[in-house]
Amino acid sequence: MRAILPIALCCAGLLTGCGYFGYYKHTKAPWAPPEQASAVEFPSSLEKGTQFTGPMLAALKVAMDEYRPPGLNPDSLPLPDRCLARWEYINVRVLQVSDDLFFVEFTPDLRKCGPGLIVPDAGATYAIDGKGRILARDF
Repeated sequence: MRAILPIALCCAGLLTGCGYFGYYKHTKAPWAPPEQASAVEFPSSLEKGTQFTGPMLAALKVAMDEYRPPGLNPDSLPLPDRCLARWEYINVRVLQVSDDLFFVEFTPDLRKCGPGLIVPDAGATYAIDGKGRILARDF
């Protein structure tokens, strides 16, 4: 019985350190208050919207996680990194070349970050295969 306690404490210590081993806890998206949500009127059609296929969306997700890892807190970064780490300042293009090849380009819009901000070679383009693997990256 006495030998179980040290083993249990050791296991408990390892389980709390999962963050050091690449564990990532998904945070749920915030929802607006009901009074604000009640004012939303859905359009009759989304036909003019941008359409992503499933494989295209999967390629985008892989590139997004590589460009800005999940769990990154932009507020903890110094300028200009704080600005470059916020999705609202990033323009994205996805090009599907074939069933098995996608290019995903991230281009920061530095005009939105603040006047006079210059960051050479900001952004990246990723080549993603149909299996969700990064083939190459170009800065």
